[in-house]
Amino acid sequence: MAQNVKLLKNILPKMQNALVIPSLALRSVTSKSGSGVYASSDTLFKGAIFGRDSLEVAEDLMMIKPRLVVNILTTLASLQGQTHNKINEEEPGKIIHEYRNVIVDGKSIDDTSMSIFKSLSEKWGGNEKEMAYYGAIDPTPHFLRTLGRYCEMKGPKILESKISLRNGKITTMHDVAAQAVQWIMDKLDSSQTGLLEYKRANPHGILNQVWKDSDEFYVHEDKQLANHSAPIGSIEVQGITYDGLMAAAIFFPESAPKYIAAAKNLRDRTIELLWLKDRNYFALGTDFSPEGKLRIIKTRTANPAALLDTEFFNELPAEKRHNFIEALVEYIMSSDFVTDAGIRSRALSAAHLIEFWDYHGSYVSWPKETYDIAKGLRRQGLTKLAYQLENRLLNVYLKTREYPEFLYVDLLGRVLASSPSSHTHGELMLVDSTNNPERIQAWTVSAIIAIMNYQLKDRVIINEQAKQSAWQKSFEKKVLAKLPKVGLYLNPIALWARYPTYGYRLTKSK
Repeated sequence: MAQNVKLLKNILPKMQNALVIPSLALRSVTSKSGSGVYASSDTLFKGAIFGRDSLEVAEDLMMIKPRLVVNILTTLASLQGQTHNKINEEEPGKIIHEYRNVIVDGKSIDDTSMSIFKSLSEKWGGNEKEMAYYGAIDPTPHFLRTLGRYCEMKGPKILESKISLRNGKITTMHDVAAQAVQWIMDKLDSSQTGLLEYKRANPHGILNQVWKDSDEFYVHEDKQLANHSAPIGSIEVQGITYDGLMAAAIFFPESAPKYIAAAKNLRDRTIELLWLKDRNYFALGTDFSPEGKLRIIKTRTANPAALLDTEFFNELPAEKRHNFIEALVEYIMSSDFVTDAGIRSRALSAAHLIEFWDYHGSYVSWPKETYDIAKGLRRQGLTKLAYQLENRLLNVYLKTREYPEFLYVDLLGRVLASSPSSHTHGELMLVDSTNNPERIQAWTVSAIIAIMNYQLKDRVIINEQAKQSAWQKSFEKKVLAKLPKVGLYLNPIALWARYPTYGYRLTKSK
C-alpha cells in the first residue's frame, strides 16, 4: 500500500495528458448554476439531476468538495415533494428521483436530450419546461443520511439555511428534514412487513424503484420475477433507512427516542426476515405472491454488502455484529462475486436466472457498487480488502481513461471493452445484452477522485492499520489468503499485460 501511494504521487502530475483527467470529468458533470451534479455528461443522463446519484457523489466527495455537497443538498431540498400526484409519484416529504429541464446552465438542451425529455414527460407528467419524477424509494432516507454525515463533519449550521421550493415557498433545511423523516415514518407505519417498501403508483412509472431498477433484477431462484403489483422491500434500502432515522434523531432531539426505536425495529425486522441462517448471508428482499403471501427473494446478489457502509450493525452485541460482518465480507469477496473490475451485481452462481446479460446481472460490475463496498470495508476496519477493490477500479480507469456507468465482465471475471482496437486480445465477443454504459458517469467520477485522494494520505493509512483490533487483523488475513490479489498497475506495459483488451459487441436490441 505504501508503494501505491508513492506511485500515485509520481504519476498524478503526468495525467494532465490523459483523455479525461478526474478534475475535468468532475467539471463536466457539475452544474455551472449551482444545482449540484448531473448524472452523466455522456448521452442518456446529460443535464439530468438524479437524487440517488447526486447523494452518492456527495458522500464520496464529502471531505474533498464540501461546497459541492452543500449545493447538492440544497438542490435536492428545493425539489422535495409537496403534494400527492400519482402521475409523477410525488408525495409530501419525498426526495426527487429525476429532474430534467429544457434549459441547463442557461443553455437549451440538445436534440437527443430533448427527445428523452419529451418521452419521459409524456409518461411522468412533465410540462413544456420541466419534468420532476419521484419514483424511487431510497433518495429520501439517503438524503437524511448524507445531511447527517455533512452535519457531523461541518456542524448543524446548514439546517438553518433557507430553501426555495419549486412552488415558490421559502422553508429551511431543518423543515425539509422534518418532512423527509415524517414520510419515512408514515411508510413504515403502513408497511405489512415493517420494511421500507416500494410500489409504483403510475402504471408507466419505473417498475423497480431502487438503484438496481432494471425490470429483471428482482427475480426469485425459480426464475419467477418479483410481483410488482404488491410492495417490494430491498435489503440495501433498509440499511440506508436505518442511518437516515439515526440522523433524524440527532436533528430532532425531542423526537430522538421515537426515531431510534423505529431504526432498531427496522433493523431487527430486516434481520428476522432476510437473514438466511442456512446460507450465512442476507436475502435480496421481500415481495408478495399474487395471493398475498409474503415471500423472501433469496437470490444471491451484492446488495446485502451495502450494509457494511452503514451503522446497521453498530448497536448489536460484538459477537453478533462480527458474525454478520464476517458473513457478508467472506461471501462478497469470494469467487462468486469478485472480478478484475470489482464486484458482480448478481452472483455468478445465479447467472442462469436471466437468459441474457442483464443490466444489473451476473456479468456486470458497477464501479458505484464496488466503491460502496470498499467504503464499507474501510468502515469495518478492513483496509487491505478495501484496497483490493479500489485497485481494480483504478486499473480500469487507467486502462480506459473513462468513468463507465458499468462494465461487462465475462465468466472468468475479465473486463470487456466496448471499443476494440488493434490490441484486442482474441476474437470479438458477442454479448447478449441491450445496454451500452455511459462513459462519464458522475458517481464513477466521484469514486475515482475519492480513491485517489484517500490513497495519497500516507498517515491516514498508517493510522488505520494501527487501529485494527485483533479480530479485524485475523479476519482480514483469512479473507486475503483466499482472494486473488490485484496490484495497482501504473506502468502501462504492466497494466496492459494484466488487463488485455477483450472486445465485445451487443447482439440484443431493446
